[in-house]
Amino acid sequence: MSQLDSLPIPMTMGDWVLIMESIDTKLKVMDSVDPESVDEDELADMYTDQQNLKGILSHIKLEFEKEYGALPPHLGN
Repeated sequence: MSQLDSLPIPMTMGDWVLIMESIDTKLKVMDSVDPESVDEDELADMYTDQQNLKGILSHIKLEFEKEYGALPPHLGN
């Protein structure tokens, strides 16, 4: 089983920042969806996706801080 306490995919700091920005943007778009405009199944799927993306983003941020010392200011908590 692979180790999950680092950023094991070899990418530059800038690549990781782009990934974090992309996930953050997707979460903001999802947050702006009017729950009344989608059916219950879609809403449930979107909620699951949001929770998964939040977990991934949190993990990447934590490991990014360990690797590079701090998050870029616009991605801070």
